[in-house]
Amino acid sequence: MEKIKVGIIGAGNRANFQTKSIIDSGIGEVIVVYSPFKEEVKIFSEKYGIKYTTFLEEILENPQISTVTISTPNATHYEISKRALLNNKNVLVEYPPTLKIEEMDELINIAREKNLVYWVSLTQLLENPFYTIKKNIEKIGRPLFAFYSYISPFLSGWYSDSKLCGPLYIWQHYHFVTQLLDIFNDIEEVCAFENIEYDNEGKMRLTSSIMNLKFSSGFISTIEFAMGIRNLRDFRVKFVGEEGIFYFEKGELYFEKKDKGKKRVEMEEKARSIDTFNFLEKIKEGESDISTAIKAKRILKICLMAEISAKEKKVVKIE
Repeated sequence: MEKIKVGIIGAGNRANFQTKSIIDSGIGEVIVVYSPFKEEVKIFSEKYGIKYTTFLEEILENPQISTVTISTPNATHYEISKRALLNNKNVLVEYPPTLKIEEMDELINIAREKNLVYWVSLTQLLENPFYTIKKNIEKIGRPLFAFYSYISPFLSGWYSDSKLCGPLYIWQHYHFVTQLLDIFNDIEEVCAFENIEYDNEGKMRLTSSIMNLKFSSGFISTIEFAMGIRNLRDFRVKFVGEEGIFYFEKGELYFEKKDKGKKRVEMEEKARSIDTFNFLEKIKEGESDISTAIKAKRILKICLMAEISAKEKKVVKIE
């Protein structure tokens, strides 16, 4: 069977991940990679033994290429996705897929009309500790609350430019909102707070933000996120229920149950490349698939509501 011919748009870390995943799938063939930065894209092409271009049209207008992956700055996702879909290309795009709900609706409709696969890569659903916690969530009994805390010294490149990365909650909190919605999908309201400091060039040099989510079931969650915190790096997760607690710290997952103490949990490894493989499998089926895009639209809505909450200093109800 002829392999699915793919064009890679972008030549950074995620583009490398997608290229390796496509090659390993056995059903996709990477034809060409695009980046406007010649040195970057040339090195990428040599690494994988593929052609390169600094002209996006050479991918979008190539009739031999049926599929593209998009790993570029957030603010460019909508326009590139739209052009690709209109040129009859199946699309895999990194999150966030767009910065506006109406843009998501437009892209979903184009994919439907043209019978294409419009796929938002949500590999965070395959990450540990989340994957293991989700598979064993019944062990904590009735869920009460969840807590995420992510601190990183990194804040540079296009990630520090709000014009390229978009609103704070879309590019930072989206990751963990995705995981929460995968288990609890009855969000009732959101309340968010933020602090952003800028350098003399108008680039972000430090961010700290909190998103609180309340669910109609009574479950609540807090996501703390900070970037640009010099010399500090930390990631913690906690899921608490009436009968036990899962918590992740210093790279290890633990479970604690009443009267039984704390026990280390072996995390189940799940290859994130499965997401790309599933995308290619959907293309083989020859029918439109927008399932991940619909899920991504819901996540985007929550993050946009958090942005409103932080800016207007109020609790926002989720319709």
